[in-house]
Parts: sequence; C-alpha cells; structure tokens
Amino acid sequence: MADFETLDYFTDQDIIENPFPYYEFLRAKGPVWRLPQRNTVAITGYEEALEIYRNSDVFSSINVTAGPLTPLGFEPEGSDISALIDKHRPEIPLSDRMISKDPPEHGRYRALLSRMFTPSRLRDIDVHIARLASQLIDGFVDKGEVEVIKMFGVPFSGMVIANLLSVPDEDLPWFESRFSGALPTIDEKEGALKHDLFHAVSPKLAEYLEDRRANPRDDVMTELALAKFPDGETPTIDDLAMLAAFLFTAGQDTTARLLGTALQVMGDRHDLQEQLRADRSLIPDFVEESLRFDGPVKTSNRLVRKDTVLGGVPLSAGTTVSLLNGAINRDPRRFEDPQSFRLGRPKLREHVAFARGAHTCIGAPLARSEANIAINLLLDRLGNIRISDEKHGPPGQRSFSQEPHYILRGLQELHMTFEPL
Repeated sequence: MADFETLDYFTDQDIIENPFPYYEFLRAKGPVWRLPQRNTVAITGYEEALEIYRNSDVFSSINVTAGPLTPLGFEPEGSDISALIDKHRPEIPLSDRMISKDPPEHGRYRALLSRMFTPSRLRDIDVHIARLASQLIDGFVDKGEVEVIKMFGVPFSGMVIANLLSVPDEDLPWFESRFSGALPTIDEKEGALKHDLFHAVSPKLAEYLEDRRANPRDDVMTELALAKFPDGETPTIDDLAMLAAFLFTAGQDTTARLLGTALQVMGDRHDLQEQLRADRSLIPDFVEESLRFDGPVKTSNRLVRKDTVLGGVPLSAGTTVSLLNGAINRDPRRFEDPQSFRLGRPKLREHVAFARGAHTCIGAPLARSEANIAINLLLDRLGNIRISDEKHGPPGQRSFSQEPHYILRGLQELHMTFEPL
C-alpha cells in the first residue's frame, strides 16, 4: 500500500497513473487540506471548489497553470496582495494567457472569442465535425483495430479547431506536428517553461490575422482579426494570436482526452455500449458522465489575494490553492455513489470538468458537440468495440499509460478492436 503522506501529487508516477486512491486519502483529511510536500492547499470538496471558481475577487487565476511549481517572484505582505499581483504579473509563467487573467481584464479578452461560439455557429460547424470524423474513420474502419488517441482523437479535435479558425488545408500538417500531445511544462529549478508551444505557433496565426485585417474574408479568422474590446479599443495582433493559439491547443487537448475516457469506458462496458447503440438519445448523458467520472482537466490553481476562510480553514493572502477536479467530481456529498459510472445520474452537468464562474470553458459547447457526433459515428461504423487484450491486458488486469502531467489527465494510447459495419 502506498504511503500517501510522502507522495508528491504533482510528480509521483503512481498518482499520475491512478490518482483516485490518493484523492480518497485527501478527502479523509477534509475538503481543504494543505499538502505537506508543496506550498499549496488541496481542494477536494465540491462546494468549496464552487466558492473558489465563482469568487475571483478573493481567488486570482494568475497561477492557474503554474500553481506551486514556481515561486511567485515576490513576498506576499498584508491581508490583501491584489496590488502585488498586478505589479508582478509579468513574472509569473503563462500569466499572459486569457485563462490566467482576472476580471475585468479576463472579460475583455473573453468577449473577443465569444462570437466564435454562438449557437448558430455551432450548428453550422456540426456538418464539418461529422465530415471530419467520417474521413478519419474511413482511414481505419476496414482494419478491425485502431489506436484511437493518435489515429482519431488528436487529429479529429485538432482539425475541428483548425476548421473553426479557417486554417488553410496546406498548413494543417504544420500545426499537427506541433500540437500533438504537447503541453507547457514548468522547469522547477529555473522557474520557467521548458517549452511553450503557444508562442511557437503564435507567429503563424499572427500572419493569418494580419492578412485578414488587410484583406477581410467571410470567415471566423476575419471576425477575430476585426474584433474590438467591449470599450471599442482595438486589440493588437499579438493579443489575438495568443488567443487563437490558446484556443487551438486547449480545444485539441481536452476534447481528445474526453474521447479517450469515453471510449475506454465503452470498450470495457459492453452493456453501456449496447444501451447507446439502441438509444442514441443517451449519448449526451454518457458524455457528461465521462466528464464527471474522469475528466480531462486534472488540476486548476488559484492564488489567494485576500485573507479568507474556506471550509473552516483560514487561508492567508499569497496561499496557492489547487483544485483537484477528479476528486471534486467524486465528492460523495454531491454525487451519490461517485465511484460508479452511471447513465441517468441526476443533474449530470453539475460536474466541474469545464470549471465554473467567469472561467467556465468557453469551448465547452463545442467539445460536447464533437464528442456526441464522434461517438454516434463510431457506433454507426464500428461494431463490438473492445479494448485490445493484446495491447492492454485482459479485463481486470488492464494496463494504461497516462500523460505525465499535472494539469491534464488523458491516455497516451488506447488500442481497440472492432467489427467493421
């Protein structure tokens, strides 16, 4: 039995592969508990998480990605460090991303993207989503087996975002070679990024945006290029390029991992698979339960900007809190029998897989649509979908490798067999 008292949540390989026993260890300590190995407080409680997500006046998103893995760059002083956060923001890794900005600045940037996710636009793109999924399935349907992460999930979600952003077809290989499975990683010794693909692709996206400002077209990239902040100010091309890069990477990573979880469950639960085949109206519920059961976002961090009390625990300004979404979504105070995968669970969308509050994932409707369409088409084309015993071991003794990262959770590979229909 693992000695959970000594394990580091952010780096330990056993926790990366299977964090759920560790989550229960933390839960026994309470919904808010300081990790002994890191200068951070772990959040496993649902209500406590909602309070953090919804209260950006007390909890800053400046360290949402960096968390406790890099120093703040300043010494917190006093009961309110809001001014220090503003002063030192440029020194925090990834703090230039929209996801790391706080209101009202966050709202200004979010408004630039909001027009890309209107209900009418999502309805229009559904046709393209189905076409892209069908093209990828065509490539392996006759083989009777497929590794679905790299052969389907990653290219599918990447091409959907590329289509949304009007990326030229000839440039798709360039983007795919840079985004597949790539995440920014903090070098703890240097306190900086080991690699940052957002900046790597931003120049190319900036070229598209510059061209659209000079030569407008009837596409989404032109809308973004010509967008203005709510106060009428024109954003810089660099600002817009970073937004587009964030959308591209975040949209691809999370959706590919969501599909991995859904197909993993489907491959081992033939009863569920047959239910979905017989009644396709159950697929949206299946997607929501996949998000709750083992969602793609593993950790989200916040910085306490004002002295507060959370779950009965005093938190001083300057404290990092780490929201462990996988634990929060299995809080038994909120979800009955949380360790079980259950269709028809009441209030399915109460999970926090897409966060809450001002930082609720703006692409959540698109991710849901992608998953629903993809699962429908896979069920149309593939019969008797199973996890490969040869690659992952027999039922009850399965072996899977997870992405070695503290932010996102997802399978590196998922080999499946099926009967072509």
